[in-house]
Amino acid sequence: MRRLVCLLLLAGSMSGCWLPPGDFTTPEYWGRYFLDIYAADLEIGELEEGPAPPLEEPRTVLLITGVTIPARWFGPIAARLRRDGFNPVIYEPPALLSHDLEEATADLAEVVARVHAESGQDRIDILAECTGGVIARHYLQSGDGEAHVDRMVTFVSPQHGVDKAPWAEAIVGWPALRDLTPGSDFLRAVNEAPLPDTTDLTSIYTCGDEYIRPIETAIIPGATNIALCDRPIGHFETFFDVEVYGLMRQALVRPLINPPPRARPPVEEPPAEEPAEEGPVEALPEEPAEAPPMDDNPLDEPAVEVPPLAPPAPADDAPAVEPVDEDPIAGEVDPAGGLRVHVDAGPAGAEGCRAQPGAPAGIPAALGLLALVALRRRRRA
Repeated sequence: MRRLVCLLLLAGSMSGCWLPPGDFTTPEYWGRYFLDIYAADLEIGELEEGPAPPLEEPRTVLLITGVTIPARWFGPIAARLRRDGFNPVIYEPPALLSHDLEEATADLAEVVARVHAESGQDRIDILAECTGGVIARHYLQSGDGEAHVDRMVTFVSPQHGVDKAPWAEAIVGWPALRDLTPGSDFLRAVNEAPLPDTTDLTSIYTCGDEYIRPIETAIIPGATNIALCDRPIGHFETFFDVEVYGLMRQALVRPLINPPPRARPPVEEPPAEEPAEEGPVEALPEEPAEAPPMDDNPLDEPAVEVPPLAPPAPADDAPAVEPVDEDPIAGEVDPAGGLRVHVDAGPAGAEGCRAQPGAPAGIPAALGLLALVALRRRRRA
């Protein structure tokens, strides 16, 4: 009965929809569906010039996909990261992250350990999308992530859940949607755990996101929160939007706020020198007689006192030096803690993030499509 009610409510807001054949209750179905829609946007052609010279020493970045998101979505981001001197590694969780999120967090810990072993680096960075950012944060705060991760950047991630998740879970039955329901045991564990001391945490989200609603669900209190509100940027567009990538890169190259102590390489002790063989001792020559003391001023000239040098007076026309803000990401302190940044927000940013006109809100349109198909099947039966 609950499933039927949810289908009716969802179908009431949709009309004239069409879905390709297949089992729409599987995450793979929706993975293929949205990949087909955005296939042209994910094509990697000639990249624009990078914002700065590549890193002198390549750093490994683990890219984590979200629910129904195949690894192919990270193609444009991975290409730009390689251009900029990073070593990207893409992780697509089992079942496209539709299973239990506690289990997904444990799986992530094993993946990070494997990446460490293969890269040879003791610490890596993480860039995670949507629900991938939620399990990454859980691993960072409640697992041993802080010991292995320098920087973690999440984007369009529902850190506090999605209001329509229980509706969607009633239709497709994915455990991940149960865990993404606001107030779930999983989300309480994520949000009640303290932030790490030595890992920088950044959350990037957009005011035009049609899936992550309300947009405040992406805010991590105490972390750096960056909101893009100057133009409509949809949920999937964050994978190939150049401006969004620029913010990701800035967060990955910023100096660490509180860097952890680094392990120093062992210092090899020089081999001990063998004592020299003792030979006959030669007698030392006799000390010469003391020389007569010299006159401090043999020329009998009067001593000249040199006055101390005074610092030069500043020129009247010398320009004043203003302090330079070297941080590429600037913002205001979030009352909840941390830094909340509005990037070129304009008047909308002054009022706080809000959806752009025409941006759909509520449950994803795809679930509305799903509902119609389910109703039609029920009628035929």
